[in-house]
Amino acid sequence: MPAATFEQVANWRPSLIRRPNKGFALIGDMSATIPAAFTSGVAAEFQSLASSGFESLGLTAKDAPPTFRPEIESSDVEAWGALEPPRTDIISRKMTVSTTLLQTQRRSLELYSGLDLSAVTADATTKEISYNDPTAPETRYHRLIFGMVDGAGDNQIWILRILPRATVTEIGEQSWAQDGALNYNITWAAKIDETLGYSMKNVICGPGVGPLLDEMGFEAVAAVPTISGRAPSGNLATAGGEILVLSGQHFTGVTGVTVGGTAATDFQLIDDLTLSIITPAKTAGSHNIVVTNATGPSAGFAVTYA
Repeated sequence: MPAATFEQVANWRPSLIRRPNKGFALIGDMSATIPAAFTSGVAAEFQSLASSGFESLGLTAKDAPPTFRPEIESSDVEAWGALEPPRTDIISRKMTVSTTLLQTQRRSLELYSGLDLSAVTADATTKEISYNDPTAPETRYHRLIFGMVDGAGDNQIWILRILPRATVTEIGEQSWAQDGALNYNITWAAKIDETLGYSMKNVICGPGVGPLLDEMGFEAVAAVPTISGRAPSGNLATAGGEILVLSGQHFTGVTGVTVGGTAATDFQLIDDLTLSIITPAKTAGSHNIVVTNATGPSAGFAVTYA
């Protein structure tokens, strides 16, 4: 066994210490779309989430930012004569998230009251808003995205936690003291989304991640493109020449696009998630679009010519 210095054994890496300098909390209805990826292209630019159906919950209290509390419940098997349980099983893992919202706006009021206030309107003359607390509260579910940012520019790193199905389980007391802002303390419980198959997703992204991958213990593996959608919808003309916008992942570095084995008349990379093509002429029927990059071809995405 070779000798080693303290520094080699300790292997301290200060570059991997993250500080939540600022962050955000986003909310969406259960119809909101959780992106397959949050950054795009070799510059790892963060993509807007407004079109996905999420909106900001605004400023949060400095002394009460989003706080994640995991709870693990285990069960021991005791054995006669054994000094400790010979077997321990994890039987549940739960996650709650709490934060204190500072902005008095519809979403904050909805969470605190347990109501859907989307139909509440202000008086046309006085602009007065009023609503009653529920007499029979119901369980309401939302999708949440919490994010923190560390660094700036090319060193920026984003850490995200996505809850695809969350419900409010606790609201804190609200003080009307003069020395503090009116606030809304909310606690959510993360629940498993049966379609997506998880209760919380963790994402580390941004331009600052790439140079640290090796230190973090990860490697980047080149991926083939994936096609998840197209616009516009409907049948394509057999004469070709139509502009079709493909959505998906890993379009950066695309080397070719075929439709039913025929090369697209032209294609243009918009970003890593979006590719525009001009359709070639094809016979009526179903044909597969295949996008190829340096790693390989995508799975076929069926379109119909008529």
